[in-house]
Amino acid sequence: KQPANSERALGMQVMENILTSNPDLDAVFCTNDEMALGALQAAEAAGKKIIIVGFDANKDALESIIDNGLTATIAQNPFAMGLYGVENAIKLLNGEEIPKKIDTGTTLVTIDNAKEFLKQKEELSL
Repeated sequence: KQPANSERALGMQVMENILTSNPDLDAVFCTNDEMALGALQAAEAAGKKIIIVGFDANKDALESIIDNGLTATIAQNPFAMGLYGVENAIKLLNGEEIPKKIDTGTTLVTIDNAKEFLKQKEELSL
C-alpha cells in the first residue's frame, strides 16, 4: 500500500518503486484510473505484463482497456447516486428515516464491455 494522491505521474513513480521491490508482482489494484494508468506506464517501461485494475471507468482507462493496456476498471453508477441522494434528502426533510448505507452498485469493466461503456460516456459527454 503506497499512496499516489490520485495522480498518474505519482502512480507511475510508486509503481516503479513497487516493481523494484516486488519484481514478481502479478497484479495491482489502484483506487482510481489515473493511478492505474500511471502504474501501467511503469509496468510497460519495465517490460512487465501485469494485471492492473483501476476505479472510475474514465475515458482514458476505457480506451486503455480496449487497447489491451489496463485489465479492468470499476464503474460507479452516478445516476443512481444522484437519484438516491435526492430521494433520501426528501425523506430526511419529511422526517423519515433513511438507511445508514446506500449501495448504488458498481460494474466491472473489461475488454468484454469497455466499448459499450465508452460509447455511453461519449453519448453523455462525460
